[in-house]
Amino acid sequence: MLGGINAVIVGNYLTTLGRPAAADLELLDDLQMPIKALNASL
Repeated sequence: MLGGINAVIVGNYLTTLGRPAAADLELLDDLQMPIKALNASL
């Protein structure tokens, strides 16, 4: 992710359970990667 990203999928996936969205957002915060916009559903 240190090369840069412009989109990220958080939470559950189509056929498998993923990590909680809060854990994914915490990871981005720990990496000091600010989030430009959040969907209201989060």
